[in-house]
Amino acid sequence: KTHPHVVPPSDPEPKLLKDLRVRKRAQAGSTIRAGGGNQDGRGGMEVENGGAEQEARVWDGGQTDSSPSSTCPPGPPAGTNSSSDIMVNFDPDPADLALSSVPGQEAFDPRRHRFSEEELKPQPMIKKARKMLVPNEQKDEKYWNRRAKNNEAAKRSRDARRLKENQISVRAAFLERENAALRQEVADMRKELGRCRNIISKYESRHGDL
Repeated sequence: KTHPHVVPPSDPEPKLLKDLRVRKRAQAGSTIRAGGGNQDGRGGMEVENGGAEQEARVWDGGQTDSSPSSTCPPGPPAGTNSSSDIMVNFDPDPADLALSSVPGQEAFDPRRHRFSEEELKPQPMIKKARKMLVPNEQKDEKYWNRRAKNNEAAKRSRDARRLKENQISVRAAFLERENAALRQEVADMRKELGRCRNIISKYESRHGDL
């Protein structure tokens, strides 16, 4: 007599077992154990790949539920970004932004702008050269052209320096707000860490070391 739970040799291979074997055929070192049920009493099979602690459970409906062993720590949740920007309540004065932006170009953004190390270096104090008095009879057209060019270059230099100083001032104001927000976040995290340590300490005092 044939045992009711054992498939006779003449019967074709069950479709679930065949499909699972096809799926795992490409995996080297696979060990397949087919049986009447798992330890939890559900019909199916257990697959071990190269000794890895991974278990595939085949249910009666034909669906396979693969889950890592309980000894494996769960991975980070999907969509998390540890480098996300901190929310800072900062609304600069539009007039300050106008003074920090180049006319005709995109407005200066103190939240995203980054200065180079060269731009943030202290500038040396340059002494003005002593004025050379030129007699009126020597102030010809060449003299006035040279003086006009010099005045225009000095004006451009002053405007560029003033623009850079305004940008640094607005950027520094934003960084002050961001620094305060980050300090508050660190204080909250330290408080939460202390609370978690107290919970672990109480647990270890009752149940021993983890």
